[in-house]
Amino acid sequence: MFLSKITITRIFTSIVLALALQTVVSAETVGIFSDNSIAQIKFAAADVKTALESKGFRVEMNALSKLNPGYKNKKVVIALASNADVAKLLTAEGGTIPTGLGEQAYSLRTTNKKKASYWVLGGDANGAMYGSFQIAENIDADGFSGTYNNQETPFMLNRGMKLNMPLDKRIPTYVGGWSSTSTGLAIPHVWDITFWKKLIDQQARYRYNVLSVWVHNPFPALVKLPDYPKACLPNIEGFDGYVKEWNHEQRVAFWREVMAYARDRGMKFYFFNWNIHLEYTRTQYPNITEARTNTTTLDYMYKSMQALIATYPDLAGFGISAGDGMQRKDQEFDNDNNLKTKWTWDAMGKAVYDYLKANPNRKFNLIHRGIGSSAEIWSKQYAPLKELPNGSTNYSVKYSQAHMYSTPTPSWTTSSIKAIKDQGDKTWLTVRNDDYFYVNWGDHQFVRDFMAGIPHKEVVTGMYIGSDGYTPTRTYFYKNPALNGQLEVERRWYMEMLWGRISYNPKVSDDVFKNMLTKRFPTVSGADLFQAWTLASRPLPRATELIMDKWSLDFDWYPEGCNSDPGRCTGFRTVFDFANMSTHKNAKLTTVAKGSNLCDISNSAAGTCDGKKSSYTVADEMQADAQTALKIVDKMKSGGSQDLQGAINNIKQMAYLSLYYAHKVRGATFLKAGQTDKARDEMAVAYCQWLSYTRSMEIDYHGTAFRNMQILPDWKYADADVLKDYTDLGGVGIPNCK
Repeated sequence: MFLSKITITRIFTSIVLALALQTVVSAETVGIFSDNSIAQIKFAAADVKTALESKGFRVEMNALSKLNPGYKNKKVVIALASNADVAKLLTAEGGTIPTGLGEQAYSLRTTNKKKASYWVLGGDANGAMYGSFQIAENIDADGFSGTYNNQETPFMLNRGMKLNMPLDKRIPTYVGGWSSTSTGLAIPHVWDITFWKKLIDQQARYRYNVLSVWVHNPFPALVKLPDYPKACLPNIEGFDGYVKEWNHEQRVAFWREVMAYARDRGMKFYFFNWNIHLEYTRTQYPNITEARTNTTTLDYMYKSMQALIATYPDLAGFGISAGDGMQRKDQEFDNDNNLKTKWTWDAMGKAVYDYLKANPNRKFNLIHRGIGSSAEIWSKQYAPLKELPNGSTNYSVKYSQAHMYSTPTPSWTTSSIKAIKDQGDKTWLTVRNDDYFYVNWGDHQFVRDFMAGIPHKEVVTGMYIGSDGYTPTRTYFYKNPALNGQLEVERRWYMEMLWGRISYNPKVSDDVFKNMLTKRFPTVSGADLFQAWTLASRPLPRATELIMDKWSLDFDWYPEGCNSDPGRCTGFRTVFDFANMSTHKNAKLTTVAKGSNLCDISNSAAGTCDGKKSSYTVADEMQADAQTALKIVDKMKSGGSQDLQGAINNIKQMAYLSLYYAHKVRGATFLKAGQTDKARDEMAVAYCQWLSYTRSMEIDYHGTAFRNMQILPDWKYADADVLKDYTDLGGVGIPNCK
């Protein structure tokens, strides 16, 4: 008997459908019990559901109130530790009740008395959310086979992002104006709710819980004052014809939505400003000036701050800087920190105090940066705010200057932190990344060491990480247009993740990171990728650590380009700069970063390291790490995955740059020791490694301008300078790089 093609097709389709139905029916069911009225728990429970479904489980989403002893399937329970009913059932099923769960802390429990069950108990909503994220990661790695009975408490209570964001071309961010290409391109993204939601979602998963936006003077875009109506922007303007015809009410609705979304992901939202910058306001009211004694200016700032608190109920606080603008002679501050701090109190601090005193149900925190002030002056001037039950104020120190990727134990602000401790106050750390705008850096051990090295940790309430020279909104400098448009925090996800996760728990297992790499790149070994990423990244901060002392600011040193601001510094940083032998009129003698235990190049050359690690040894270690990283990734194939190919390229690029600096450090040490021939030979190899680095970057990225430096017109911008390091030492022609 012969069957027609139609009949065969029908039979085949029936078999496929039957098999599919059997698969659905036979899939094991897991119930998730959670309280969706708590936004953080609802968000994280969805991640647990996704993880379970990716492992083939059928998921039932249940209200926590439906949890009962008769439930027959495996389950994941997400609750606050204070829930007595959940605690009773956990005990009945053989689990132990966690104790001492505080703010943002969580405990995981596994029981098997009936069906295997996972229990997430949070000290608060954020703790329950973080614990749920961890269970989702565990399920991604091990399905429902693992046993977890552990507890985590945040090491750093506030873990924040520092985002320099212009709100309009008339109210820029920081004193660099529009010299950074990324800053000029940022304005449309700042007013895009999808940008903020995607950023907040990712960073919440990485355990960030503070979002701070830094603007010269944000008030014209955020508030409208009856006494100064023209100081309110009529719309939003960017560049290249960009205009958003939003009035004040629409802008208020937008930022309320952003802040509420951040709140529902466990984040506190802050605005920061610099003083005194009045760009747009001054154009509308010429009598508002930067002079210290101008009472109209003080009145405008006071009323703006009060309106800000009243307009945005989910705004957690505000940050103030008394520096970067309060320095001109016509302002009459005379570089007197007492006068500067008093002005910030009169203009903004007292406004917060008066508002909170009149509105006892409104809570608000004010952060005062140390620039242009001091711990002692701030503490005395802002004392009234500390007395309010609904108000608080903290200090903030510029912890690692502009280069967080240097020594993991910077000591620039140790005395200020000690002063804060002696006064019984709290401080934040400004952690500046003006080092890496292109590469996705990733050395977990450096981050662990950085956390361990924080002095007087008991008075450090938090930190925020970010740059001044670059505005990270959406990527624009890929040569492959398909890769542009992603969020910068997505592109640099690994670096963002390490700082968020390790600042929450410095003892987080390496397996967490390996598992994430395995999930994202399943065709290669996550463990191998983890090792290669670490080894390619590790040498780069060492190069900065050796020379950072007098190159501590962003315009002093940009390691991705081996350059500095040509107006204020020397431009390209030569081997003679490294060796403290530059004759450039703007040259600065340099040594190791404050807090470093390395032996600097000069003492290494002289053989007077007194037991400290010499720059020769550092160069050897840098070279060995980079070479090992290259050996690992040279065996990896992307299989057509753009994401994996980008990760491989990133590791290679960091390794090539690390090799360049290894040879440059060794060459500078030889040069300082008077061994010019050896220095020349090192710079020949350094030239070849520079070409490997920049030609790889040239394939992937366009050059661009940052606030103080630029990589333009392309990645060949410094070829002649790099070659000159070789020829100035007696090299002839171009080194043979084969």
